[in-house]
Formats: sequence, C-alpha cells, structure tokens
Amino acid sequence: MFSELVTKAVFENCLQVTIRKIPHARTLNIGLFINHGVKDEENHVNGISHFIEHIAFNYANMSPYVRSLLGNLMDNGALYEAFTGKEMTRCTLSAQREHMPLMIETLSQIMMNYNVSEKSMEHERAIILHEAETYFSSGKVKEELVEQALWGNRSLGQFVIGSLENIRTFTFNQLEERIHQYYIPNNTQLIVQGSVEPEEVIDKIGTYFRKWKHEGRQKDVLIEIEPSVVGLPTGHSRVDLSISFVGAPFHSHERQAMSMLSYILGTGLKSRLHVELREKQELAYIVYAYTQSYALSGYLTINVNCRKDQLAEVYKVIRSILEELRTVEVGEEELQRAKAARITNLMQIPGNDAKHLQITGRYALLNKDFFVDLEKVEIEALTAEELKTFARDLFTESRMALSAIGASSEELAMLL
Repeated sequence: MFSELVTKAVFENCLQVTIRKIPHARTLNIGLFINHGVKDEENHVNGISHFIEHIAFNYANMSPYVRSLLGNLMDNGALYEAFTGKEMTRCTLSAQREHMPLMIETLSQIMMNYNVSEKSMEHERAIILHEAETYFSSGKVKEELVEQALWGNRSLGQFVIGSLENIRTFTFNQLEERIHQYYIPNNTQLIVQGSVEPEEVIDKIGTYFRKWKHEGRQKDVLIEIEPSVVGLPTGHSRVDLSISFVGAPFHSHERQAMSMLSYILGTGLKSRLHVELREKQELAYIVYAYTQSYALSGYLTINVNCRKDQLAEVYKVIRSILEELRTVEVGEEELQRAKAARITNLMQIPGNDAKHLQITGRYALLNKDFFVDLEKVEIEALTAEELKTFARDLFTESRMALSAIGASSEELAMLL
C-alpha cells in the first residue's frame, strides 16, 4: 500500500517546517517559501517583490561568506533557483543527500544575512529594466494579461515585473522596510523533501535558523471581481485570444469542479475545444484550457491561437460550447475520461522533484498539505450534476474577461 510520510514542526520563532520523507529519492530538495508577492503590493510599489528577490537571492549580491557556501554547493552539482509570483517568493536548492547540512545552513544565511546595499540595488535596477523591456515579448505576458483583464491594475491583476516608473524609483529604504515586514520566520514555510530522517533535519534547522527573529506582518485582503477587456496589438495576422471567468479560490470546495471543467473543455485530443475548433472546423491549431486558484480568487481560462479574420467565428463557437456545459450534464464516459486524465497528471507530480517541492511549498503557505491521494478522492467524488451547477454560475458574462495578444481592446470589445 502506497503512503506518504510527512513530519511537521513549528520552531520558537514561528518558522513552520514540512519534511516529506521519500525513501527512494535520489536527490534532496529544500525550499524557502515566503508569503509575499504581487498580492501584497499597492500600485505605487508594484514590482517591489520581484526587485527584492533580485537583491536578496541573487548570488552576485550575497556576502562573501554566503557566496562561499552557495558556491561550494554549486561546485558539487547543486541547482539553485529563486522565483517571484503573484502570491509568494521562493528560494530552492536541489542536491545530493549528503549535502543536507550545508543546504540548510546556506538557506539560513541567505535569509538572515541578505546584503542590501546601494551598489547592489543599482546593479539589479539596471538588470530588471533590461528584463522589463523584453517582458512583453516573452511567454510570461499572456497569463499576466489574463489576470489584468480579470482584476485590473491592483492585487493579482498587476504584473510581477512592475511598472518601469516604479523600477526606476524604488529606494533603499523601501526595500529594507519591506524585507523587515515580510522576510520573517512567521511568514515563511521551509520544505524538505527526500530520503532523510526527519529528526536529523529538524535538529539542523534548529541549529541554523534559531537566531532568525519573529516579527509581525500584514494580512491578505480578498479582491472583488472586476472583469474587463485588455488587448495588446502586435500587427500580426494571428491572435492569442484568452476567454477567462472568475471562479473558485484555492480553499473553495468548487476548485476541483473548476479544474475538471477545464479538462473537459481543453485538455487532450478528445477535449471539446480540440475536437470542435481544430478537428471539425479547422479554426485553430493551438487551443487549451487551464485553471488557477489563488488564496484570494481563482479563474478558468480558454486560450486559442487563431487567424485574426476568424476571431469572431472562434469566439462564437467557444461560447456555444460553454452554453452547452451550462445546460446539459456531462456524459459519464466523458466525465470519467477527464477524471482519469486529471488523476494521471497528479500522480506524475511526485516523480518531478522540482514541481513536487513547489506544489508542497505553495500548499503549505496556503495552510493545506499536499497529498496526491487526498486530491484524488476529491476528484473521484465529483458528479455531473455538480459540474453543471458550477458551470451555470461560472460561464456568465458578468464573470467573463477577454484578453489577447495581437488584437486591441476595441477589437475584442466588438466580440461582445
């Protein structure tokens, strides 16, 4: 019988630790997950989370001692990564099991001995400005455009990179104040996954993190629905169209229903969008659906790449497919196929060390434990009637936002 063993601990400074023992794992993966991201930014400081990540987690900006620790790990094959998202900032290490003590010491020193200086700040400012200039031609912008269409220029609707004006004007004091407010043990989850003994890991964490001080922080605030139309013209003959619906947040019991609808709509060769738009009507080659559930809100998005002169026809076909889901229950065969596909994808997660760590860390920040079998049970319990009820509420114009790369906002508005 398959089982997953998780050990949890809370230290005196309120640092929370989750240790997942994976007996046959060949690498050790450790991550710090800080509850700080774009959701915590007001418009005038949008981009500060990403700026802090560059300052605090960039190898070049670390103190000589911390650089020597991390450099030693990388010389022995360790992989190091830092990332900023809408609801968190993370810093992760992957290495061979015998490097566990050094990995924990290195992460503790990164968090407690960050090297914010005017010189490092100006160095990173120049790099981030270069990054911002290429941002709108990168693959990152599509999903962020979706979220701006859903929530506007606030909270989750803001871009991770921030505005050029903000990047140019962030001050040393702003960064210092923000770090002291959010980069604290009671706002952080430490995740360890691999073939380790939990007691040994807890002992090492206690040794290296005990001097990290507990402080206070702000609370999250739920955001209201504000769907709109956002277009980014390119002058090309093709359009990347996204049709999005504000849906279930992470802790909603409807999160799995929303995910199942996305599988029925646009995951796999037998999904409704693929069959209708690609195989039957030959209106698109790339078409898919996906969901995102944050703590504050969530959404389902349909994305299709099509010719600009066929945009109205594509939109009409998609709306007709959505209306059918609102009014007619999904057949048992289709429902079971979508459930099986979702469960297969879930079962692949433990085999991908980096993804497994990221998901475990994100769940921990959201006060939930990630277990494949718990998710599986929730999926298997879904009924066709539940999907129809949720679809009826979800696929309405009051919840819908349109975004596109390759068409203007005015051109999108004409579809409505």
